[in-house]
Amino acid sequence: MLVFAALMLCITLWVSPVQAEFSLPEMGDPSASLLSVTQEQQLGQQLLREVRGRLPLHKDPLLNNYLQSLGYRLVSSTPDAHPHFSFVLVDDARINAFAMPGGIIGVNTGLLLATRNESELAAVIAHEIAHVTQRHIARMYAGSARIDFITGLAILGAILASAYDAQLGQAAMVGGMAAGAQAKLNHSRASEQEADRLGISILVAAGYNPQAMADFFERMQQLAGPGSEQVPEFLRTHPVSASRISDARQRAAQYAGDYRNDSAEFQRALARLQALAEPLRTLQHFEREHRLAQADETTRYGYAIALIQRGRTDEALRVLQTLEAASSWYLYQSLGKAEAWLAAGANREALAQLTLLHDLYPGFQPVAQLYASALLNTGEASRALKILEPLVEQEHPDPALLRMHADAQARLGQMALSHESMAEYHFYQGQYRQAMQQIEQALKIPGLGPHLEERIRSKQSIVARFIRAS
Repeated sequence: MLVFAALMLCITLWVSPVQAEFSLPEMGDPSASLLSVTQEQQLGQQLLREVRGRLPLHKDPLLNNYLQSLGYRLVSSTPDAHPHFSFVLVDDARINAFAMPGGIIGVNTGLLLATRNESELAAVIAHEIAHVTQRHIARMYAGSARIDFITGLAILGAILASAYDAQLGQAAMVGGMAAGAQAKLNHSRASEQEADRLGISILVAAGYNPQAMADFFERMQQLAGPGSEQVPEFLRTHPVSASRISDARQRAAQYAGDYRNDSAEFQRALARLQALAEPLRTLQHFEREHRLAQADETTRYGYAIALIQRGRTDEALRVLQTLEAASSWYLYQSLGKAEAWLAAGANREALAQLTLLHDLYPGFQPVAQLYASALLNTGEASRALKILEPLVEQEHPDPALLRMHADAQARLGQMALSHESMAEYHFYQGQYRQAMQQIEQALKIPGLGPHLEERIRSKQSIVARFIRAS
């Protein structure tokens, strides 16, 4: 597969045959006081797989697509930003966000639910992007002694995990080095100020309200004020003071212009997330506070998604029908109908809707993923495979797509290819031993052919290196 082949080239450049000899630069040497950009990218690739395997990532394709789109919009407005950022939505009610080397930005669902408009969410993401572009994470290594590359990876993973979850990070610490690593967990005050400053400039360049940074900080202080049950996790890793809010306000005041605060896409994503997270509460609130005819379309959309989650699909379809068939709502309305029909077992109607959507939005993952799933449910594995092929060949494919790809291949009797896809599924989640098991199963299939066997054995060699290094 093209994706794994491209990744193998990167791995070959990273993991030398004498892995134990590959070490970080001497940090005492002023000419190499930071991780190189290449090393940071390599660490990022590894940690993205670890994040996928260890953190509870949200699986909804529409929500993930929204976060990726917002993230890339901000990256495109960031000076000197590389194009390989990855944005992940963590299914965690705590209010927090984090950055990792190589451009991995994580946002908890709790933070998205706590923001009041898209500008506030963009402010948090812009702040985390600035931590990456200014290489604040790489600078955590300054002054360290020479260490083995893999040991450094483990320590860095522990430090970054602690920024997300202190208990997770402490459990991951390498023995004997926890105390030293703990001292490096949080960004310095200077780094936070720099990330605020650059984050505000990123907001302005992307057309967002620069005051949103201070607005969100004030929001966090409100949530942590008297009577609150607990301090938001964001404040533990990003301490907010009155002077920091004042600085952000003064810096934002330097910019004049007509900036946007919100978007329809944000409000739809928020409504969808609320409905998926707490469908019963969403239904009770709607039925207590609203009448269908008077509710705005975003509120009705969230209500319909909650109805689907509770199995009330006929009602959901009626509510979705009330949404305007204008272009701005067509995709959400149509996907919602397909979700309702699939939940009700009306596969014929769902497939008709998804076939039309796939023709209108070719390559759009939220549509393609639901379409392929519906095709698999109706026994049309060959058609599903054609839908999935271009998606799994992308850089850093979603593991969920790889698993569906393997399922389609298995249903078509392509067992060696199915095991190979499952090996990729595990590999992209940092599950190297499970990946090896799938590769070994693939190699047991008779009649592989020389080309396929050589490809699988080359992957076996790569995975074996990761297992030895872990």
